[in-house]
Amino acid sequence: MKKWGKLLAALLLLGLTTGCWDRTELNELSITSATAVDRQGDQWIVSYQVLIPSVVSGALGPMKGGAKLPITVYSTEGPTIREAIYQSALESPRTLFFSHNRVMIVGEELAKNGLDELIDVYLRNSDSRETVAVLITKGEGRKILEQLLQIQIIPGDGIRETMRTERKNFSVLPYVNMYKLAMELTSEARNAVIPEIFISGGEPVTSSDQMNKTTMSSKLKLGRLAVLKEGKLKGWLKAEQSLGANFLRDEVKRTVLSTGCGDEGGKNQSAIKILNSKTKVKPVIRGENEPIRMIVDVKAEGTLLETRCKIDLDKPEVISKLEKQMEGEILAIIRDGFKETQKLKADIVGFADLVHRKYPKRWHEMKSDWPEEYSRIKLETHVDFTLKRLGLTSKSFTKMFEQVEDEKK
Repeated sequence: MKKWGKLLAALLLLGLTTGCWDRTELNELSITSATAVDRQGDQWIVSYQVLIPSVVSGALGPMKGGAKLPITVYSTEGPTIREAIYQSALESPRTLFFSHNRVMIVGEELAKNGLDELIDVYLRNSDSRETVAVLITKGEGRKILEQLLQIQIIPGDGIRETMRTERKNFSVLPYVNMYKLAMELTSEARNAVIPEIFISGGEPVTSSDQMNKTTMSSKLKLGRLAVLKEGKLKGWLKAEQSLGANFLRDEVKRTVLSTGCGDEGGKNQSAIKILNSKTKVKPVIRGENEPIRMIVDVKAEGTLLETRCKIDLDKPEVISKLEKQMEGEILAIIRDGFKETQKLKADIVGFADLVHRKYPKRWHEMKSDWPEEYSRIKLETHVDFTLKRLGLTSKSFTKMFEQVEDEKK
């Protein structure tokens, strides 16, 4: 009887367990690698870069009818973003799957009207990951999704890797994902930035025939930095100005700058690679009517990549002059970038948070008028640069060449 009782209990428990009642098979999904969102009138237009699994697995190999493209791009529209997405059921046999979405391209017109609804969608729905990288483009975002890449099979992956490579090796543009964008727009300053992407060159590359060449007529390229105030596009920073803002944000990993030859004069005669950089910022408020002072300390070190200067790099005083010159270059870049943000009255470097933490009472007094307060801030910047390495030789080839010529004479 005990055995039959145990068996009956086991059967009852099996009846209570749930199975995979809501499963979705892989062949029922459309995996998106990139999306774009635009706005036309009162309609949202959402575009999708969808993978074609059979082609991706063959790595663009020849199939029936010749080489096939790894992606297809199409758009849907609706009065809300999610309705526009669900409109895809009218024209696609598969359900859109966004968990592998790599980048989100935002059209300029949409950015001018505000990104609050778009961010709400990403933070509200579980199938949309807030780690997706965000970029902005002039014109329609769909055009960016249609552009093919040669090195990367999947363009969406290629765009994200380009952003990561730029951030790691050049640091002009910050890497911005949806979560970071939301955090910056809800910070004390309520300002944020988004990198620009555009099609550089001539005719867009959208067919396999255009891909079968050593040189493509156009390519995707990162450009300026878009500045957002309270979620809306308000202006742009050039690449060098963006680098200056990145120094203040302490987001410069590595970059390359050109400088002159010290006492010899000339410009852009030497290239120096910054290997690491650290920025510390401290707010100082004295009198009630005095502008806020920001004490900025930048410490960086780097290596000499090339030089056309006729200098003797074995002399410590020569190295010291190069270091001073680099300090001047970094200082000028920071000042130029900061001045442009003050013109826009957009605190994209996070000074508001620093003031709030150190002077909470004063912050509540100036919070409502922070854009004006920010435009009056005085920047006191100190740069300490150390040239750690000179490369494989301490001699300038230009000077060595001249010495050989003098000996011949």
